[in-house]
Amino acid sequence: MREPLLTERLLLRDCTEEDAPALLALDHDPEVIRAVGPPQATDVAAYAERIRTTYMPFQRHAWRGVLLVIDRATDRFLGWVFVRPAPASRDAGAFGWHDPRDEELGYRYHPEAWGRGIATEAARAILRVALADPATNMIVAAARIGNHRSQRVLAKLGFRPTGTVTLPGVDDPVVMLSLTRSGARLGPDGA
Repeated sequence: MREPLLTERLLLRDCTEEDAPALLALDHDPEVIRAVGPPQATDVAAYAERIRTTYMPFQRHAWRGVLLVIDRATDRFLGWVFVRPAPASRDAGAFGWHDPRDEELGYRYHPEAWGRGIATEAARAILRVALADPATNMIVAAARIGNHRSQRVLAKLGFRPTGTVTLPGVDDPVVMLSLTRSGARLGPDGA
């Protein structure tokens, strides 16, 4: 397991199979479903399998992968953030994410973490590392057009809209965004 990243309020650590129940609960929260859509897995065993076969292989890299976001003061699981190669996204073809030098940022949080700057603080920490790697060309992200909270987080970080796509089976169109080194706003945590 890699060393966790620390911010003023947060600990970001690698995901393990033991985290499957927490991820299941997060993905089945009605508010989370409204923001990001229905979960892809329905039980703890399926989440453990996804962690083992999808999340953990990215952790072989120095900084890629799903990181659980933990409140340092309470040790409470708040959600997760990831950076992975953009072409690894299941929707990479629809988004036009084919450059292996591009990375995708994603995150998901419990509603109790919303509006507190948690997503911005956690994303800043991992984006600093990703953008410091000379192999990274740019960071891309996507958010449902109705998910204004997520779009605000991305705007605070310096992401700019690059287009809109309607994905099969998704009611809301999806806004695609990108971030370059020169456009990044990765000042102090919580800024």
